[in-house]
Amino acid sequence: MLTVQLDDIPAEGLSLTWVEERASLLTYMESLSHVDFDFDTPLQAEAKIERAGHSVLIHGKVQASLRFRCVRCLKEFSSPLSSTFELTLYPLKESSLREETELSAEKLESNFFEGGEIHLSEIACEQIFLDIPYQPLCLEACKGLCPVCGKDLNLGSCGCVNEEIPSGFEALQKLKLDS
Repeated sequence: MLTVQLDDIPAEGLSLTWVEERASLLTYMESLSHVDFDFDTPLQAEAKIERAGHSVLIHGKVQASLRFRCVRCLKEFSSPLSSTFELTLYPLKESSLREETELSAEKLESNFFEGGEIHLSEIACEQIFLDIPYQPLCLEACKGLCPVCGKDLNLGSCGCVNEEIPSGFEALQKLKLDS
């Protein structure tokens, strides 16, 4: 995992390009509670890092191909993800942890670093995680599985009789409203 020391960033900034291999990404993901995807390709990242007073500005780009399971038909599929980002990192002060402080809107949208080092690999992974779809679909028009027999409806119809379930709201259709 790539880490940059704050003192190693020159006045003109620092440009980096690196690759995170699947093995190191899986090690990082072990600390997360639940992960239902896998990396098909290594994560490729690039970043321009600049110091701005005590803050650090990062302009970057990440890309990788991830393997998901479709939420409708349960087939595995690959999907490329790519993201550009801009982050402002502020130093985390120990004293602010002991007392309540109000954060500005700008700082709420920012990240923090401590100990004079920036964990670029973690930032790159987080940017990919932000692009992961909430409900991954193999195709936008995926028909899913038959709720009766479980056949993949993308491969053809199954012949099951699709019974209409009576709605409890049918009585409302009979009501007449006077205007």
